[in-house]
Amino acid sequence: ACAPQEATETTETPSAPMLDAETVRAQVDQFVSVWNTGDLASLGSMIAEDAVLMQPDGQPLVGHDAIMATISEGYDIAMYQQSATVDEVLALGDYAYARGTWTLNPTAEGGEDAPSMNGKWSVVYKAGPDGDWQTWRWIWNQPAGQGVPAAE
Repeated sequence: ACAPQEATETTETPSAPMLDAETVRAQVDQFVSVWNTGDLASLGSMIAEDAVLMQPDGQPLVGHDAIMATISEGYDIAMYQQSATVDEVLALGDYAYARGTWTLNPTAEGGEDAPSMNGKWSVVYKAGPDGDWQTWRWIWNQPAGQGVPAAE
């Protein structure tokens, strides 16, 4: 019973940083920042491979590639810049939930006639393969009558 045990090989995975309200708020700020610069590579690294996005049209986008294709084809950073608030954060071990509001404001290039838009969002985060927190489940909405801005 006291004999030395034979060493066994273990595979370590990177551990995610401690997830708390401030970490989640920083994640949201970083997401909005890379969104507004059109940095699709950085944005893509923040979205899990098995992510699901629910949009106002009710059709879920399943998977990283489908979500990124929709973002790259459907949002024009020259026309609108996004801002977001975080109203609630709940950290649950390896996952976190956050919700808040978003606003799209037209840029000078968007023109005076481009309307501001707003809505609500809700995200569940999980630890990614590199230990970074990634968007895993994401839903956003907006009031009826607001159009979704499209890239030209």
